[in-house]
Amino acid sequence: MKNTRTKTEIMKSITINMTVSAVMILALLFSLHPGANAQKPGSGKHEGKLCNVTSFSMNKICKEWDGQWQGIQVASDGKCYFGTSTHSIGHGAGFHVYDPETKEHTMIAENMTVICGEEDSGSQQGKIHSPIVELDGWLYFTTHLSNYWPEGIEVYPGAHVIGYEMTTGRFRDFGIVKPRYSIYSAIGVDPERKVLYTFVAPFHEDLIKNDGCHLYSIDIVSGEKKDLGQLTHGHKGFVPRFYVDNHGNCWFSLLKRHWQYENDPGNLYCYNPDQGRIITYEDVLPKGELIDGTPVIDENKHNQRSWTWAGALPGREQCLFTMGTWGGGDERLWLFDPSKNMNKGRAFDPIAHIGSTYLETAIGGERLYFVQNRDLEIQRTETTTIIRNEDPDTVGYNSNLHLRSISIKEGADRSITDHGKIVDQNGRAARMINSLTADDQGRVYMMGSWYVKSDTEASFQVLLSKYPGKRIYKLVKRGEFFAVAETKGK
Repeated sequence: MKNTRTKTEIMKSITINMTVSAVMILALLFSLHPGANAQKPGSGKHEGKLCNVTSFSMNKICKEWDGQWQGIQVASDGKCYFGTSTHSIGHGAGFHVYDPETKEHTMIAENMTVICGEEDSGSQQGKIHSPIVELDGWLYFTTHLSNYWPEGIEVYPGAHVIGYEMTTGRFRDFGIVKPRYSIYSAIGVDPERKVLYTFVAPFHEDLIKNDGCHLYSIDIVSGEKKDLGQLTHGHKGFVPRFYVDNHGNCWFSLLKRHWQYENDPGNLYCYNPDQGRIITYEDVLPKGELIDGTPVIDENKHNQRSWTWAGALPGREQCLFTMGTWGGGDERLWLFDPSKNMNKGRAFDPIAHIGSTYLETAIGGERLYFVQNRDLEIQRTETTTIIRNEDPDTVGYNSNLHLRSISIKEGADRSITDHGKIVDQNGRAARMINSLTADDQGRVYMMGSWYVKSDTEASFQVLLSKYPGKRIYKLVKRGEFFAVAETKGK
């Protein structure tokens, strides 16, 4: 593994880490007694079919990386680029690349706060929560607020749009899009107009109360930022993905799991660059069905309908999307064709029943890959971001995340392939995967939280929920790993 940090970056990192060590810290190390039904990493044989992956520990580089949501992409050079995020008060997100030919991981940048020139700001650019998009040899992504407590929100300067040129390794900082606002979290690119789109969201109570979320464009050539319109009033908001079609229209929906918006029971939005306005298609998203065809009849679920994942097909004339438990309960894979009648439902074509999915979904060649719990009822009702925090020595080492896939080739058999339980070369099993991408060679890449074999692999996490307003850290019984699965021919 290469470390590309300069001496200056290392010294800045040392300074930041010293600051963290000065705050109030609670470090709970690992106990070695076995838990009920426990199968510790490497201690025995996992049952059932396995999806064997090769993993790389991220916490051996930086203990404060404690999760990753989105922020991963296979680029045109065949390499996988990904982020490592944190809620630390003294460290920012990392940015990395993996070369499947050499099987080598390289850290490009350890701290995005430093890349953004804000290491003395008292705040952190702690997350790369957005998708990563590409145009003309450049990758583009955004930073995101990670210090969710009031003091952190108060001093947060705002989220940045960042470019990274793959051939030279240089960054381009487009700067803060809207001061004091984060980007949560979509970014999209219009390759013909050379324009990026981002979804800007407030977290400060005054900004939430008096304003809301906005859609912005960034001209790649000039760097000019433009407010394209306000989308929420008196609410936060979350848009996981944009779909920019072949005419440059930017399509999206608002995730409503946590926030209910007036006059949005299942809307689809479209920014039309020729008209220069956001068009709202009211209540057009499909009502849900479970994997067995059972209709979702819960009215609250109907009001939560939204895309949780979307991916353009080649040519960008159509896209695939999923909704899942977080998007109204639908468990199907859909094809969206914006050239067809929206209000009559002809623009939406169900492809297959696949079960509930979320961010951990990706197109790779002619297949769609997704991570699910083996038990689809657990997938439907539990959130891995929460249950990954349970003590495995108490509840057992029972995480059972599977990699699955389905053909998206026209006319193909839609049977689901279960590649097996995700287990690495040392017997560790995945506990949370919210970051997934794939290539056309059957390689599937993921970032997430795993069981660990020792405290050297473990994350150092601030206990924000348990001790609000305090700076207490814990060495948790999980760690952050990047992993790759080779599914071709399996």
